[in-house]
Amino acid sequence: MIGEIIAEFKGKTTSLRVLPEGKVEASEQGSGSILGVEASILATAVSTPMQDGVALGEGDALVTTVEGDVVRIKKIGVGWPTGRGRGSSRRGVFFHSTESQRLSRLNRVVGLYEYESDEDGDWTAKIWEWK
Repeated sequence: MIGEIIAEFKGKTTSLRVLPEGKVEASEQGSGSILGVEASILATAVSTPMQDGVALGEGDALVTTVEGDVVRIKKIGVGWPTGRGRGSSRRGVFFHSTESQRLSRLNRVVGLYEYESDEDGDWTAKIWEWK
């Protein structure tokens, strides 16, 4: 069952790098909130091409709140082009790890995410708790 939204971010893809075997590495940064606390996010992911334009994405992210809390994220999902330049849609899961007392419940939460990017590399992401 899908629960409440636990995080929302928006940002920009800051770099793309082509890797062997057609893989692409993307780095992104953005801002938003996690469990209602204002935060920034820095992420890197590698996309591996599959069939029909779909790509498997695996990556890591670091979320830092304005209060100094840090959340490490491991993410995996699939994505596909939207037909608008570099635009894409992605869906997948987030696994969280933090030593923050304030955000400690994230250690037991799997997040389901929706990610949308446009042709200019601007993106939005929403993460829901998977209950």
